[in-house]
Amino acid sequence: MKNVSKYLVLAATTALIGCAKPAPPVVVQAPVPVCSFQDGQGPYDTPAPMWVCSEQFPGVVLAATGSFQNSNMGYDFMVEMATSRARQKLARIISTKASSSIKDYRASTGSQSAGNETGISTAEITQKVLSQSDLAGSRVLTKARNPKTGMAYVIVGLTPDILDGLVDDTAKAAFAGEEAEFQRFKASQGFDALKADLADGQ
Repeated sequence: MKNVSKYLVLAATTALIGCAKPAPPVVVQAPVPVCSFQDGQGPYDTPAPMWVCSEQFPGVVLAATGSFQNSNMGYDFMVEMATSRARQKLARIISTKASSSIKDYRASTGSQSAGNETGISTAEITQKVLSQSDLAGSRVLTKARNPKTGMAYVIVGLTPDILDGLVDDTAKAAFAGEEAEFQRFKASQGFDALKADLADGQ
């Protein structure tokens, strides 16, 4: 009788185990990359070099990235176009900050045209910066390519000496022939603050 009871308990236990639902499969989520390429339709989960996101690179004080879509003109052409876009971005950063700094200087000193941004527009200053040979000589630091879309990325950067020369030329262009005022600005704390701000790479 005891054996029969044991067999009944064993059979009931086996039946319960057989009816139990299997555990759901464990879904392992792929780690989210710290930096990813942001072109294409998504999901944006393709890891990218950190400089693509930070626009910072060792050995330079100011850097900018540029990109260009996949082209049948070839990879060298894509890199050339991405480099041009990165240099345009550098020019906009420098000219915008210079214009803002000069506007503050004029307002604080009560100099001629006080309250105006500069003697010429920021867009005009940007074009003058782009024409400077120093900017054209900014180094392509490295490059990358999105394996999903073929988009080419580059980062270009300025060393401290090249940046100082560009800030000088940009400020001079912004004063549009006001040589005496330009020299006073160069001697001001505002000029030093402008160079320091740009050298921070922000």
